[in-house]
Amino acid sequence: MKIAITGHKHGIGKAFAEQLSERGHHIVGISRSDGENIRRIHHTASLIEPCDMFINNAQTGFAQTELLYEVWGRWKGQDKYIWNISTKMTECPVNSTPDGQDDLTMSQYRTQKIALEQASRQLRFKMSRPQISIIKPGGVATQKNIENKGKANTDLWVQSILDTFCHNDNISITEITVDYTDKRIPL
Repeated sequence: MKIAITGHKHGIGKAFAEQLSERGHHIVGISRSDGENIRRIHHTASLIEPCDMFINNAQTGFAQTELLYEVWGRWKGQDKYIWNISTKMTECPVNSTPDGQDDLTMSQYRTQKIALEQASRQLRFKMSRPQISIIKPGGVATQKNIENKGKANTDLWVQSILDTFCHNDNISITEITVDYTDKRIPL
């Protein structure tokens, strides 16, 4: 499968790129460090269009949502897949952040991810193809300069997502929140 991933050089996007490549998929990586910018919506969508799957991971303002609409329009009715990486923070307002990040910046980030989720739901309502899923990470250790205690290992988190989506025949996961825990269910 040919899979486009925005933000494939760091964090969650990097872990997806590495693990999907190891599984034999061809990765079309789209990252700022390679000179790409998801705000160039039409250009970025043209890189994604020939792919079978799009992991909409990178976020810059509302460009992630705009890119979703553009790719969906090009893929309308096709048997393709879009995974929109959102955040658990959409589930309740941001009052303060434990790692000292600017509250206003995080509030804006939350609002942008809410827009992504609502766009995903609206497009799913219009048509079942391409298949759109919202994936909401909780605490994931994606940044090296921030305290990662109480956050999931990025590689293990991505492995859990891939195992959940790829080992369930005839089940469509439209939305999922996957968070860190220090306890394991003894099943």
